[in-house]
Amino acid sequence: MEFLRWLRRSYELAAPLLAARLPGVGFVLLAVAAGFGLHSWAFSRSRVREIATITDNVATLDKQGEVIYTPRIRFRLPDGELLTLDAVNYRSQEIAYPAGERVPVLYPPGDPRGAILATVWLAYRGAIVFAVLGTALFDLGWIVRVRLRRSEAAFGKARTGAGG
Repeated sequence: MEFLRWLRRSYELAAPLLAARLPGVGFVLLAVAAGFGLHSWAFSRSRVREIATITDNVATLDKQGEVIYTPRIRFRLPDGELLTLDAVNYRSQEIAYPAGERVPVLYPPGDPRGAILATVWLAYRGAIVFAVLGTALFDLGWIVRVRLRRSEAAFGKARTGAGG
């Protein structure tokens, strides 16, 4: 019971600060997310987009001796040439893309060996993370703000009702 009282007192002390600051912090994070999203969009617009097939996953050891898998991709260039290379922007301790899966890739014009995997998560990861955090903090701040206003209104009614 003592813990619950402590928790309630802590909430009552922190709530005004949270209500005042969290919506602003959330809004800033949403603006950062928009910036990341625009950057990713502009980056992808300046690249050539192809659909590649995962041919296999190459196992290597990292510095700590852990096995890391890198997908090997194959795609056809506009001139018809078939190119196979390792996806340099994705390495994982688990096989994330099984052989035969088709994935989008982006590469700079004239440099297909610079191809990177371009799934939505890989291309917009920063925007997605900041948008989720920003939305959560903004909403949490507004929820605390509404609860404070309701409790202040209830407290005001109780005071006026008791006095007269």
